[in-house]
Amino acid sequence: MTLAAIIGIVIVGWAVFTFNRLIRLRQLGDNAWSDIDVQLKRRHDLIPNVVAVVQGHAGYERSTLEALVAARGRAVQATQAGPATRAREEDPLGNALQRVVAVAEAYPELKTAASFAALQATLIDVEDHLQNARRYYNAVVRDFNTAIAQFPAGIIAAMLRLRPREFFGLTDPSERAVPKVPLALLLLALPATSLSAQRSYSIEKFDARIRVNRDASIDVTESITARFVGSWNGLYRTIPVKYRTPQGLNWTLGVSLQSAQDDAGRSLRTETSRQGAYIKYKVWIPGAANADRTLLLRYHATNGLRFFDEHDELYWNITGDEWEVPIRAATAEVELPPGTPGVRAIAFNGVYGSTARDATVTIDGNIVRIAMPHSLGYHEGLTAVVGWDKGVVTAPTVAARTAQAVRSNWPLLIPIPVLLFAFARWRRSGADPRQRPIAVQYEPPADMTPAEAGTLMDNSADMRDITATLVDLAVRGYLRIEEHQNPKLFGLFGGGTSYSLHRLKTIDGLTPHEVAVFDGIFSEHGDHVELDELKDEFYKELDPIRNAIFDRLKGSGFYKNRPDKVKQHWTGIAFGVAVLVGVGGTVLSKAFLLTPVPFVIAAVLSFLIVILFAQIMPARTEMGARALEHVLGFEEFLRRVEAEHLKRIIIGHPELFDKFLPFAMAFGVEKQFARAFDGIYTQPPQWYVGPSVANFNVSHFSTSMSHLTVAGTTLSSSPRSSGGSGFGGGGGSGGGGGGGGGGAF
Repeated sequence: MTLAAIIGIVIVGWAVFTFNRLIRLRQLGDNAWSDIDVQLKRRHDLIPNVVAVVQGHAGYERSTLEALVAARGRAVQATQAGPATRAREEDPLGNALQRVVAVAEAYPELKTAASFAALQATLIDVEDHLQNARRYYNAVVRDFNTAIAQFPAGIIAAMLRLRPREFFGLTDPSERAVPKVPLALLLLALPATSLSAQRSYSIEKFDARIRVNRDASIDVTESITARFVGSWNGLYRTIPVKYRTPQGLNWTLGVSLQSAQDDAGRSLRTETSRQGAYIKYKVWIPGAANADRTLLLRYHATNGLRFFDEHDELYWNITGDEWEVPIRAATAEVELPPGTPGVRAIAFNGVYGSTARDATVTIDGNIVRIAMPHSLGYHEGLTAVVGWDKGVVTAPTVAARTAQAVRSNWPLLIPIPVLLFAFARWRRSGADPRQRPIAVQYEPPADMTPAEAGTLMDNSADMRDITATLVDLAVRGYLRIEEHQNPKLFGLFGGGTSYSLHRLKTIDGLTPHEVAVFDGIFSEHGDHVELDELKDEFYKELDPIRNAIFDRLKGSGFYKNRPDKVKQHWTGIAFGVAVLVGVGGTVLSKAFLLTPVPFVIAAVLSFLIVILFAQIMPARTEMGARALEHVLGFEEFLRRVEAEHLKRIIIGHPELFDKFLPFAMAFGVEKQFARAFDGIYTQPPQWYVGPSVANFNVSHFSTSMSHLTVAGTTLSSSPRSSGGSGFGGGGGSGGGGGGGGGGAF
């Protein structure tokens, strides 16, 4: 897989993710606007009845009523216009409606009607829904407009022809005010059937009792008192069970329903379902029609506590912040095990992320009581953070927490099948034939060059092998190496060692990779070249040299497939797996109700696994395995030739130094090899000229060879190219476990 293909896959993955995000925001905006449209239509439908009632009691207020009717007419005509236009037309309607309110105040008999309280509640419901819908719509529009304005998401937005959406204003103070009397007048005039058709509900009281158990579980009892206007079936409660940790991983809350009862202790019919990241309990409540009813919901939760070095903690969203109606009163009591030391507690309230702390918090031994001094508005909740010293509850073991983390972040298991797959493929086609015991060899394999021997050892044709080829060509008389010591400026700066190469023979008798090395050095520079002159030039010859080495080894029957090609193939697979798991998982993470982080971690681990296996995937043939045994035996000889039982082989044979030195360099054992010839190889070589041979010492000469190996890296150089805890600052309303919301049905 080429780099361009990988980049293309990444770009496609990003484009799909961005496309889905923009479409989702657009759909949320459409849904939010539909909610506003419904509430405005409800208002428009009420006005004729308001006019009729007021006209019956105060017919002389003709001009006021005509202004209301005219404002309604303009608002109705604008129903097909955009949000900004509709907001401008709704403002005069709100002003006209407010003037009717003032007229109604002059007629006490309307205010004393028996149904006034219920009618007023219905009005509040209509106006609250309208204002809440406006806030939600404007928040979605803000996110949508920001998304399409950002780069590079704006490119996708332009292709989809997405344009910024209009906000829905409703900023006039009279529109924000709740006109209480007009609704009362309306409801007085409506027949009983119409009154029953106007349904609404509110949460009058939400009281929670939370008991923390020593086994780190918690038992929750929620007492929810709802006021129903009109006919309803009951209430539903949604509790989120999938969360995101500060590290971006997933955390799952275990919730099991224990009972659902009314305030008389009678069991109620329930229905449990999963809705995305939430568990939903739907409870049927008898008599939920124009009455107050109380639901007692009991459930058991696990994995709801947090454990830190200094303390343990319950971070719990008591009421949830997703209720569509206000909560008039909210209280909570948290009971810790008896004798719990170091109890501390705070509470947050408001919309998600709010840091407001209006609630009163009292600590009485192991009991923490929390009470809100005022009601909670639309999508506002109450969150408790209660901490205590360690040792009270039994923290889960490392194994249990690891198992829980893996269950919540199952993509972290993806590297396991990747590992098994890579191992199976290696066993099938990447493992060498069984290697026999290595015996010391005193000669390299016949017709094998130093570069081929070094490549056969590690399946890689690297710069050490190419430098060994350079020295081998010098030993065989094809070129001469000259060392130069450059003086330092003022004896302090600059200086160092440089090398030059002199051509002595033609390429007759050389193998293809030796020809590539020889021509790469001299073809553009004549018979004499400074090694530094090859910088930023010779790198172009490296691929042909490596190709020639691998082709010769494969042609000799040592490999079924070239090692470099096998590594490249598996490196491409590594990138492909990483892109598939990382980008694909990120795109699909929302469908699995997960964050992208475990997919990214799994992608990185899978990439590393396949890359490591890529290094051992090249398989030698039976002939290659036997040749490798010979090479390893010869490397053992060169590395341990200083030993007495091996040194006798070279005593009296100084010519072996020149013959075997290139192999020692390819194997990386030139220093050990050279020390063995101290006192044996006493004359400077003919193929090497320089200061190192003035007072010749083979150990010093081996150091020069090591310097030449380092200097040989110049041949590979190429030109540069251009181009936490709830008690800290992170606490807030809606954080921690619990939460969600609910509603009536």
